[in-house]
Amino acid sequence: MANKIVQDAEGVKMVADVPQIYQLIGKAIGMIGAIGKDKKNQQQGFMYRGIDQVYNALNPVLSDLGLFFCPEVVDMKREERVNKNGTMLAFTILTVKYTVYAPDGSFVTMTVLGEGMDSGDKGCNKAMSIAYKYALFQLLCIPTEEMRDPDADVYKDVLPAGTAPQNPVQSANVRPQNAAQQASVATVDRMPAPQAQAAKPAVNGPEPMPGELPGAYIKRRLAEITPHMMDGFNFVNARASLIAGGVVEDVPSAVITMDQAKNLMEAIEKNFRKEEKAG
Repeated sequence: MANKIVQDAEGVKMVADVPQIYQLIGKAIGMIGAIGKDKKNQQQGFMYRGIDQVYNALNPVLSDLGLFFCPEVVDMKREERVNKNGTMLAFTILTVKYTVYAPDGSFVTMTVLGEGMDSGDKGCNKAMSIAYKYALFQLLCIPTEEMRDPDADVYKDVLPAGTAPQNPVQSANVRPQNAAQQASVATVDRMPAPQAQAAKPAVNGPEPMPGELPGAYIKRRLAEITPHMMDGFNFVNARASLIAGGVVEDVPSAVITMDQAKNLMEAIEKNFRKEEKAG
């Protein structure tokens, strides 16, 4: 027996006795055009589709069809990382389950991963945006004008996890990328030059907590001493100044040892601490 064709209140043709979700997702795919990569990543130079572009393209389609998404974070992994400039970053991986509902209550679910990294409190925000964006891309088969096939990428000479490259990029050679970072460099130029001294293998400063990693130790010590540091203090620039003055070794943060981390924090506190006023 042939399926009966009916129309809803908006005039959308539907097949009777078939859950709307299966029909409306197909209609949405047909209504959505390509979303071009019009945004440019200023640091690495690649083009991408911003989340706002996706929202703007999909909002009228989802609204007309009555489709909506409900997210549920089912798992979160979070770890601290240090970039080559010494900045602490929060790296977040979210496993997000999305339930897509149609007006008749029928639904489908999908589970995707989203990754986000941020030096402040936006790691989860970024991971959620990425998870949602790619859930939409894959469920609704949203194309670009120039879709790149993953098979086009080949990665050679990739080192195992935890292995340091023989010629790592040194933090002292990294230049500011934006106006905010340039302003920070101007700030450190007003700081007194650090006292040159030979790097010491160990220090007498506060000891790390049991099981504490070098990056976590630096972050904790910064939280403790920053309120007592000179006005305009910036960790990245202070570290670069100490390296240039020969006070500490120029060691990439990804491979810094605990002794080097302790030595670095002792030198920072010694050279950039506010002078305590007597009385």
